Amino acid sequence: MKTVLEQLLGTTDVTTYFAWFLLAFIGAFTAIVIRAKFKYKYSDDTPYRWSWSFLLRDNLINLIVSFFISLIFFRFTNQVLKIEPNFLLAILFGGTSNELALQFIKYNLEARK
Repeated sequence: MKTVLEQLLGTTDVTTYFAWFLLAFIGAFTAIVIRAKFKYKYSDDTPYRWSWSFLLRDNLINLIVSFFISLIFFRFTNQVLKIEPNFLLAILFGGTSNELALQFIKYNLEARK
């Protein structure tokens, strides 16, 4: 099991990855909340009152894709860019990974046409 974790996570320990993912999630969730304040304000699907469940349901795919993008970023940043991820980088990447997820989803929808 230890060998599998070393292959998946590299030389970084699990607790550091957990901290990076927590901070990336905080960054992604903050970006989603900020985006929700200005997105689809006059759409018929948008509820009149603030709803956390609607926000999570509406952005669940983005959060899942952001998780996998973050995993790839944290795993290969040290090898490809020769930069050790830190906590500030994790928050910044979490905030921007939602935009990357939206671009991947938009590209996938355009490819289906």
